[in-house]
Amino acid sequence: MAELHMDDENKNLEMLCIGNALVDIFIKVTNEQFRKIGITESRHIEYEKLLEILRRFPNSAAISGGGAANVAKVAALLGIRAGYMGAVGPDDEFAKIFERDMRAADATLFLTKERKPTGACVFLQREGEPNVIAASISAAELLEAKDVKEDAIRLARIVVIDGYILNREALVSRILDLASEYGTMVALDVGSVEMTETHAQDILRYCKEYPLLLFMNKEEAGAFYRRINGEPSEEEEKPIGFMDWLFARRNPLPSKMQLFFQTLANDLVPVVVVKLGAKGAMVFAGGRVHREDTLAVIPKETTGAGDAFCAAFLGAWLRDKSLGECASFGNKAAREALDVDGTFVDGKKMSGIARLLGGG
Repeated sequence: MAELHMDDENKNLEMLCIGNALVDIFIKVTNEQFRKIGITESRHIEYEKLLEILRRFPNSAAISGGGAANVAKVAALLGIRAGYMGAVGPDDEFAKIFERDMRAADATLFLTKERKPTGACVFLQREGEPNVIAASISAAELLEAKDVKEDAIRLARIVVIDGYILNREALVSRILDLASEYGTMVALDVGSVEMTETHAQDILRYCKEYPLLLFMNKEEAGAFYRRINGEPSEEEEKPIGFMDWLFARRNPLPSKMQLFFQTLANDLVPVVVVKLGAKGAMVFAGGRVHREDTLAVIPKETTGAGDAFCAAFLGAWLRDKSLGECASFGNKAAREALDVDGTFVDGKKMSGIARLLGGG
């Protein structure tokens, strides 16, 4: 039976983030070590396999993770009164790491304690190669509709839903219904191309029934567009000639996709944000498009950059900034997330952005 653990200091929340509570573990491996592990592509693994990997690398770095937790942590570091809701294990070592790290950022916790161990995600890092991710979400997947803390949603001004819980329809519907009842805004970050493709129609239905702020990266936006419009996947066209290059720089999304999101943000949802990585972001609202460029950087690690963008964008939105300013703050926070190993957010650098953003 699940046990609810809530921080004693019950703040008036500005932002409540809900998702899979995981511990991120970053392991630098050689090609030989990688071959011996035997995991060649990102996938879910059994918990015992995850522990076996960790026994081989006892000095690996671990920190709280999962998209919603990353958003809550960065938002708290930016001076936003942020909370997090998820499920962890019964005071195991990973649960302690997760709670300690989130509290260090001053995030309020609403945690359900489950009998399964706390979920974890191993990032296998090889020089010059993309990360291979081995995940066992364990206790995190046990968060259910009955575990949703109604008062937390009532207290919050905005609830952030991690797209990785979209496969739990009853949970998502409970969150959305409570937010609607209490007039709490909802932001949905769809999480991955796979989740977008699987749940595109669900996302569209939620857009029709609830006022959402919808966050996607470019690949997720393309997958959503194709699923909704019944178009097959297609390779991205390479621009040729100066004018084509200039158009692609100014309009990173194909014109028909851009029109689709303009219409979506005019007819169904208040705001659609498409994160474009090194090309900044596009924000669709009221039938218009707001484009915000960013300074490209060479990343140490890309994990968590999109979550940092989301946290800062919504933090600026809570501070009544314009949509262009929201995207600019998102870009600033994402750049800082790209400049650290793993998801070890630099609180001192975020404090500089917090001062620009304004007090909590």
